[in-house]
Amino acid sequence: MSAPHWIGRNDPDAFQQSYVEAAHAVADAARDYQWARLLDLLTRDPGRINAGRLGGSSGYAPLHQAAHGGAPAEVVQALLNLGALRTLRTAAGEQAVDIARQHGYQHLLDLLTPRPTLTFPAAKLATVEAGVHQVIRDREDIQHLLDGTTMRFPPLELLTETPGNELWFPIPGMYGGFHLQLGKVADEPICIVDSWVRVVEGSEERRLVSTGGVLELSIPLN
Repeated sequence: MSAPHWIGRNDPDAFQQSYVEAAHAVADAARDYQWARLLDLLTRDPGRINAGRLGGSSGYAPLHQAAHGGAPAEVVQALLNLGALRTLRTAAGEQAVDIARQHGYQHLLDLLTPRPTLTFPAAKLATVEAGVHQVIRDREDIQHLLDGTTMRFPPLELLTETPGNELWFPIPGMYGGFHLQLGKVADEPICIVDSWVRVVEGSEERRLVSTGGVLELSIPLN
C-alpha cells in the first residue's frame, strides 16, 4: 500500500479546475450529510479522504463531518476503511471523536477514538515536528513554490496511526515532494524525511530529525 497523502496546499488557484470541482463535490457531500454520495466519490477518488474544503478555513475533513452529523457507524467505518485518520484535527484542534462527543453521538465514540501504533510525549513530538517542517522550508529548490502560498504542513501526530507510520507530502509544481516516516529509538521520536524532484536526477535528499536536531544522511545507490 502506498503511503497516505497529505494535501497541504489550500488555495484553489494552485489546481486545475477539474480537480477543484471534484474536491468541492466531496466537501459538499460531506457538509450536506449525503453519505451515499460521499462514499461513492471517495471510493472512486480516495485522495481527498483526509482533506478539508479547498479554500476553506475550518479544516473539516469527511470524518469530521460524519462525526458532526452523527453518521451511522457503518458510514464511519467505511470512511476509516478508505483511510480516514482518527488523529486528524480541525483548524480548531478538534479530532472527530471530540466533535461526536460534543454532539452526544455515543454510538461513534469508540469507533472514532484514535488507536496509535506509536506514542510519544506531546512536547517531544512537537519538537520533532518543528524540525521536520523546517527541513521542508529549507529545501532550496522549492522556496518559490512555498512563498506566498497557503500551505499547511503535515502534523506528525497523523503518522502515529498511518500504515507503516509514513506519509507522502506532495508539493504542487515540485514534481515530487517529501516522504515522512516516524519511528522510535530508545523511546525517543525520530522522523526520516526523504525528498526528491522526479525530473531532476540526483535531487534526492534525506534528513533524520530528532529532538536533538537535524542530521543529513546519505542515500544508498540502488
